[in-house]
Amino acid sequence: MTITKVDPVTLRTEPCELKERYGRYELTPSLQEKDDRQLYISPPWIDSHVHCFYAVTSFGLSPDTIGYRQGVHLLVDAGSSGAETFAAFRRFVADPSRTKVKAFLNVSAIGHVSMREYFDRRLVDVSRAAQTVKENRDILLGIKVRSSHIIVEEQGIWPLEQAVKAAEMADCPIMVHMGENPPSNKENLALLRGGDIVSHCFHGKQEPLWKADGTPTQELKEALERGVQMDTAHGAASLDRDIAQAALDAGFDNFSISTDLHIRNVHGPVRSLADTMSKFLALGMPLAKVIRSVTTIPAARFGLDGWGSDLTKNATLFRLREPEEGEAPLVDSTGKAFAAAPRIEPVAVLMDGKMIELQERK
Repeated sequence: MTITKVDPVTLRTEPCELKERYGRYELTPSLQEKDDRQLYISPPWIDSHVHCFYAVTSFGLSPDTIGYRQGVHLLVDAGSSGAETFAAFRRFVADPSRTKVKAFLNVSAIGHVSMREYFDRRLVDVSRAAQTVKENRDILLGIKVRSSHIIVEEQGIWPLEQAVKAAEMADCPIMVHMGENPPSNKENLALLRGGDIVSHCFHGKQEPLWKADGTPTQELKEALERGVQMDTAHGAASLDRDIAQAALDAGFDNFSISTDLHIRNVHGPVRSLADTMSKFLALGMPLAKVIRSVTTIPAARFGLDGWGSDLTKNATLFRLREPEEGEAPLVDSTGKAFAAAPRIEPVAVLMDGKMIELQERK
């Protein structure tokens, strides 16, 4: 079949022929521009912020439901498990899943079993969290902490301070949820180091990270200069269309696109990684840069050497389709609609050399 290869490194596209010979796939340059189905192939997609500790936390989703069946090869769970629950996460969620699963470990030992993971300081054991990361580096990428008022309540900046201690002991990055203040953006960002990740970077809550013209606030500017990383983590309440548009228009596109998928947003407004990617396409982000934000950017951040280096073994196949008449528009977390634009729709995945066709999602 003729297929368009999207290269997230060079940001170029080129027509190729994808053929199966003797049970193996080959990808070679083609003189034909596109076939009628306008299929694309890219490195395998990564959703770098989800919640998939299903049947244990109240909002976890089954990994394969939001993973390979939606074109996503790797899910990164964002702190659903802690040191007390991680063994169950590994044994009953990560290991059995066909979709690859990695995670950030919550600095609280109970993770998201309770949505008040820091109400009792005895739940935070820095040494145990660090040791758990050290012993499970094949799956655990770092430490997760939520540092916003509705979560930390009266604990203030203390949970983030403990997360920094654990991350330094384990020599790993932190992923931090920011949103409702206090702690303030200034307090949170001051503690972050190069390689640490700010989730929900385009939220429109009380104190956004961006000025009205799309340039970063002074605290964010300083954090970016230190090498702090930005992640979309759409979520039920953390993607504001206008803020994302302003940042893109100001030239900022070095961030990962992720969903923060959980049971309370999978039926809207988030729905899938493909829908979240489509929203940034609608904001004018070029397709190759959208693909870069779910492939090479998170792969480099997580140290996934060689990710997507062989598209004949592991890749996502997708098409761009126009919205159907009467189809509901894509919306952000505040309900604002995105302009009509082609939708990114996965149609198959290559996993370890095997082609798996995907059911059309209604």
